[in-house]
Amino acid sequence: MPKKRPFTAKELAERKAFVEKYARKSPQWWEENMSLVFDGVTLTKPPQALTGRQKHAAQSITRMWMKKGETLDSRVHTHNRYGMQFGDKVALWGGFTGGGDFALCMWTPKPKMKKEEWAARIGKLKKAIDDADDDAPARPKVWHDNERFLLNAPAYRRAGLSSVRFPPGSGDLNPIETVWARLRRDLASREHADLKRGKVLSIAQFKARAKQLLNSYAKRAPGARWNYYQKLARGMKALRRASLWGRPIGGVCVKQHDLPCCPTHSLATAPS
Repeated sequence: MPKKRPFTAKELAERKAFVEKYARKSPQWWEENMSLVFDGVTLTKPPQALTGRQKHAAQSITRMWMKKGETLDSRVHTHNRYGMQFGDKVALWGGFTGGGDFALCMWTPKPKMKKEEWAARIGKLKKAIDDADDDAPARPKVWHDNERFLLNAPAYRRAGLSSVRFPPGSGDLNPIETVWARLRRDLASREHADLKRGKVLSIAQFKARAKQLLNSYAKRAPGARWNYYQKLARGMKALRRASLWGRPIGGVCVKQHDLPCCPTHSLATAPS
């Protein structure tokens, strides 16, 4: 596995600018202004053939770069228990709101697309926000990474949205990365149980399971004040500490460590 390349001077400058702009915002501000944090993820449905399913469930990475004294940790965002996965690739564009809903669940034929293809889907982001929040701001903020086809500020404005980019190469500052890590972990545990029972899911059933899990994270634990998504949004208050001290917001180490990121700087659960 290749080492993670260091940040460029430009990337570091953009990280610094982002932190200086948002680090002093309150937890309530984040909850109110993260109208939608969205990203794409490619999930893998186990293949139907038994041998393929066994390989899908049994694969692991045995060599990777780590700091001296570190060990493999499944809680780390970059941990991939399957290596090169066998099975059907299922592309999802999803997003959650600071108010605690997983509002966007958009299945696409492929994870990446042309800029005009994405522009045609931007209206669905606005609809997801409106459906989740009757009191959404006049121009809700949508937060995303730096995929080229996502960078289309005029298209977002035409849809009544304000586009906010996380700094490039900074998945550690993007809380939805933690959601995808948790989803993959929960899907994996269910896939092992399916294998033992000889159960095979269709693509539709696999999508329904993923959506059910994502919606289940919006449920509050007994006695809890906030649900998982709200904790992630409110946890952005730790932005300055995360950026300067290597403590993650989204479950990925922000220090310049090799892959996988340092387990001692990783969060297994959402920040409180």
